[in-house]
Amino acid sequence: METIICTRAALRELLSEELAQTLYEVLPEAVRRATAKPFLTKRELMELTGWSSRQVEYKKSRRELPHIKRGRLVLFPTEDVFAYLEEGRIPARKSS
Repeated sequence: METIICTRAALRELLSEELAQTLYEVLPEAVRRATAKPFLTKRELMELTGWSSRQVEYKKSRRELPHIKRGRLVLFPTEDVFAYLEEGRIPARKSS
């Protein structure tokens, strides 16, 4: 273990930079979750993803996309939709 001695001002600056970096990384996701509706209609899902009505129906019928059905009403849980989309994430290749 390494011991580092610094002034209060230097420590405050380091913590401030670390906090700013953490907020920069976490804040967009927190805002998205706080402002998102808990459920999406088919039309809202189509607007969010750019999928056609046919694509939504296909994914729903194959049970690829979680949904709730009560009578004729079909709703898609927002968090499940985002999780479904994240499953398909392909990370960028790092340039060398």
